[in-house]
Amino acid sequence: MATPKLIDVSKLNEAMTIYDKTLRTLPYATLKDVAAILHLNLMDLQGKHVRINERRHAGGTQSYKVGKDFSMVEKLLTFEPSAIEPKDVVCITKENSQVYNDNELLVIGGTPVSNITKRHPLETRVAFTLVRNHAEDVVYAMFHAERDEESKSPDGAFDGFFTKADMLMASGDINAARGNFSVSGEFKMPESDTDYAAYENLVEWIGGTHTFLRSSIGGTPQLLCANTVLLAARAALRNKLRMQEYPSMQRMIELLREDAMCPSLIVDTHEALGRGSRLILQKRGNMDLAFNTQAAARFCQIRDIYEDPNEWQFWLQSGYDTRINDWHEKVFCTNEQKNEGLDLAGDYCKTGAVSVTITGDDGKGLWNIQGKAAKRASGQYINGLAPGTYTVEFADVEGKTKPSNIASVEVQAGEVTTKEAAYTPAG
Repeated sequence: MATPKLIDVSKLNEAMTIYDKTLRTLPYATLKDVAAILHLNLMDLQGKHVRINERRHAGGTQSYKVGKDFSMVEKLLTFEPSAIEPKDVVCITKENSQVYNDNELLVIGGTPVSNITKRHPLETRVAFTLVRNHAEDVVYAMFHAERDEESKSPDGAFDGFFTKADMLMASGDINAARGNFSVSGEFKMPESDTDYAAYENLVEWIGGTHTFLRSSIGGTPQLLCANTVLLAARAALRNKLRMQEYPSMQRMIELLREDAMCPSLIVDTHEALGRGSRLILQKRGNMDLAFNTQAAARFCQIRDIYEDPNEWQFWLQSGYDTRINDWHEKVFCTNEQKNEGLDLAGDYCKTGAVSVTITGDDGKGLWNIQGKAAKRASGQYINGLAPGTYTVEFADVEGKTKPSNIASVEVQAGEVTTKEAAYTPAG
């Protein structure tokens, strides 16, 4: 009697149909755990949802006397809409049944499975693994992704929270004049025993936000930041208090609440935020993540599109989008820094990165991949790039001539491509 194949394509298709409803719930289960940590609102949304933020103008009250030329507020109410609409995304893999053979020792849950006794439905495992990998891609792109319909990477699948904030900056809805934007500078590890900058800068940045944002009025203030910020701030605080105590992370946050006059502050971090100095202080619950696993009649499909009968294609179709509900200075503030994502999804590295070292810029130069909004400073990285050819361009710096674009930057999977560029004095 012939030994059955580890993967039977007909049974795999059958498993996709039987478990369709269950497979559709897996992204929610994965996203729910991250949403609980970061206090995001998860929405199962088919179509578009618009939230209208009502803004009222005050300052009309004044003294009265007969014949006075009164000033008037022209309009009592204005409105700022915030929309969310899941964008179609797909997860595609090419598989070959001959790759899965009895000569390989399978390990499930850390326990090797005997090639002699194994009787496991590998078709089912493959189907569930596909959805799990897809959900992880979404988790690690939810802050950094920038919708690009030509992209072949998770980072182009939909607009993430950081990208939504950058869009609001570009439109002028977030700026220093409104009070929902404030420069912080980069949070670096201390360079000497007397370097307290990272902690003091964090205190000043939080303490300089709107009083209502720092209070418990209207909700709990929440600081979203990468671990890199917290580690730098704690190291700086340890320098500052070295003769008194050696504060833990919990103790640092307690002192941060007191020093920044933000007694109810909650600090939330997660690998999905990446690394870097980006800060968001907001009322907890101000961010929505919408998903649509009903985007296709079949959530997961098997496609026989290749000449080789042993080859087939997985096709998973879904939809995602993010939303910052309100960006009023009483509920939201961010800074000028950028974070880079972590390539943690799955167990293989299929993307590459670019890093550019800049000189002659007085610390003000920025670079980016042409066609993408995300900008980086000297020595920083842009991760999650699909293998291919890119162009690096540079931002203007007053009093300097920026470098020419660097064309034909080749990105390889699992590798960092490094480049150098120099700003020169203008004229």
